[in-house]
Formats: sequence, structure tokens, C-alpha cells
Amino acid sequence: MLESHKEATVAERISNVNSTSVGNWNWSRTPSGRAIDELTELTNLISSVSISDCPDSWKFTLDTSGTFTTSSMSSLINTLKYGVYTRNLSLPRNKYVPQKVFIFLWRVIQQKFPVRCELDKKGIDLHTILCALCDQHIETIEHALVNCHKVTSIWVKLLDWWNQNNTLFSNINEAIISDQGFSYNSIGSTLWQATKWITCYILWKHRNLKVFSSKEWNPAMIISEIQTQSFSWLSNRSRKKYQLNGINGSSTLLFTLQRL
Repeated sequence: MLESHKEATVAERISNVNSTSVGNWNWSRTPSGRAIDELTELTNLISSVSISDCPDSWKFTLDTSGTFTTSSMSSLINTLKYGVYTRNLSLPRNKYVPQKVFIFLWRVIQQKFPVRCELDKKGIDLHTILCALCDQHIETIEHALVNCHKVTSIWVKLLDWWNQNNTLFSNINEAIISDQGFSYNSIGSTLWQATKWITCYILWKHRNLKVFSSKEWNPAMIISEIQTQSFSWLSNRSRKKYQLNGINGSSTLLFTLQRL
């Protein structure tokens, strides 16, 4: 309010003297009262500022790119709200699976998923937070879909089915998103990803059948359903037709990636 030239630039009012920013003020009247305190605070703030000849610009300091985007802010909010688990974790689209499977997996990676440990955090009174399948470990998202020994046996069969039996998944990122070590072409990679998504979906479905309908956990039935459902969705949602080979068939690869 005391500046006599309202259109003055920062460069006209601040200069560097011996690596210290000094004010070149041009007041309409001598500051007094509360204005002196504000001027002292301003002087302290700019004392360590380095002025250059570059044009002024805005920089978004919460992102390494320096540019504000809606996605970067969304990622930051998710990180602060849900923890580092969701950082840099995005779910690509895959045309071979229905929308309900995509939504299911989006909830998984966003930790918006009703495993027992998350329900307990929300204050829901449960008789136990241990895994509904093994009853030995706390039921987290990664345990329920990846690390429980009862689901691990299903993943072993699935990996062998696709000739990917070199290693098991250690976390949700590897099971849902990563294609590390995958040896097929881009089409095969997309089909493999879709098969993993379908597997997660069916594993959770049978977990719920055990919890809410007292159904027995039947690995053979689950594997058969994964194969059948994978073939149905991947074939019906593609212009190409694929040949299905079962786990006990002559070939361990799920799909022959060529037109029949």
C-alpha cells in the first residue's frame, strides 16, 4: 500500500549486495507503526533470496517436475491419506476383462478393500482379524491375494500354466501390474495381465464363499474356474480366437497367440 509505483517489478525493488538481497524501496510516505514490523519481516524473508535476470514464473514445489497437474496432486493426496503403498501405482486399462474386475483391482491398489485389518481400522468389531483361509496371519490385502499359503498354491499352478514358474509374487504390484520376467510378446503380456487380474478376482470370490456361505476352499475347483473364466472373457472380448490348453494338457501355455 505504501509503494509509490504500483507497477514496480521485483527486480526494481530488490538487488543483491554481497550475496544478500537488499530492498530499494520507494515509499509514498515513511513507514510507521505496524508497517515497520511488516517491513522488518519482509526484509528477513528476502535476505536469503537469490535474484536472477530470468522472467518470474510459478513452480509447483510438491512435484519434482515443478509443474502442477491434477494427477500429481491426486497422487500426493492419496499418499498422505493412504500411505506410500499407493505412490506411483496406477492401473492400466485392459480390454480383456469386464469393468467389474477393473473396479475390484482399483479398490485393491487404493487400499479401499474390505480385508479384516482394514475393517478393524475403521472401528468395525470383528471376532478376529486373522486370515479367513489360513487363520494364522493378519488378513491384509497382500496376504489375502498373494502371500497366504492357500492362495500361493493357486499362483504356483497359474505360473506353471503360463511357463512363468521362475518366481512367485511378493506383493500386489508384482501380481497385478508388473510383467517382470515375462517372456512373451505385447499381446501375450496383455493376456497374461488379464489372467492375473481374473485370478485375483476369483480368489477373492472363493474367499467370500468360505466366509459367508461356509463353502470349502477347493483348489482344484478354483483353478478350473480360473481357466474357464479366463478363456471365456479373453476370447469373447477379442476379435481373435484363442486356443485353450488346460494345466494337465499337452501344453502348459494358456493361449496359442494366433488365429485359429
